[in-house]
Amino acid sequence: MYDLRQQLEASGVEYEIIVLDDGGKDQVVAIANHLINDLTNCRFIRSMENVGRANNCNKLIALAKGEWCIIMDSDAKVVKDDYIATYLNLIKENPDVDIIDGDLVNPETLPSPVVTLRYFYEKQAEPMRKSSVRQEHAFERFSTFNVLIRKSALEEVPFCADCKEYGYEDTLMGVEMGKHGKKILHVDNPLMHLGFEKNEVYLKKVETSLRTLKRLGDMLLPHTTIGQYVETLRKRHLILPVKIAYTISRPLLRRNLLGNKPNLKVFAFYKLGYLLNL
Repeated sequence: MYDLRQQLEASGVEYEIIVLDDGGKDQVVAIANHLINDLTNCRFIRSMENVGRANNCNKLIALAKGEWCIIMDSDAKVVKDDYIATYLNLIKENPDVDIIDGDLVNPETLPSPVVTLRYFYEKQAEPMRKSSVRQEHAFERFSTFNVLIRKSALEEVPFCADCKEYGYEDTLMGVEMGKHGKKILHVDNPLMHLGFEKNEVYLKKVETSLRTLKRLGDMLLPHTTIGQYVETLRKRHLILPVKIAYTISRPLLRRNLLGNKPNLKVFAFYKLGYLLNL
């Protein structure tokens, strides 16, 4: 956060930084975060209840005073000296754009042997996060890990309040932004992702996200890669065989995914089978 604030100070623009703790239980972190209030133009708010990322983002947006909002995950790190300057220049160069979606990079080396599933998955996804690839499917590839958006657009198309658990709130917002005719530009202006959970924790989060996707149903499923796989299986009358194969092999699949060398093809099949069996 200090690197972000330093760049904002150097830019000469009016700014504010608002940090929201979504009901975290770590008292040491909470105490450290309160020091944010000692910094000029910075504010820390602690919520006693976790109401989900979507609702927390809506709260932050309501508090924001500026014309533009940068939404940044707490596990993101500024890695470019011109991160803010790049966004400011893009605003000037693209006056009709409502959303400027930056990208995500990961550490080059594995942070820990117990986070292999998330780390290898994120590294495999990096080529798909290039701006040229994301722009081809601009709204389906939308992410709020690192994004600059007009506040008026966020007020017109807020995060879905029904997304109270992990997963797919970004995709749903992207779809709705497209329906409302918002203009989006994908760019290569990265933040580094540092939030790598242990394999078991991450797998539970993925399962939670798939339950969210199932609950949202036709409103979102056709706009996701996994939803398109489901539709292909349906057309080929393969839903039942995949469900049976998943049920039989689930213990072996989990053993692989929770180990030190998870296979990402196994991971893809696990997610598909889990969704189909909901």
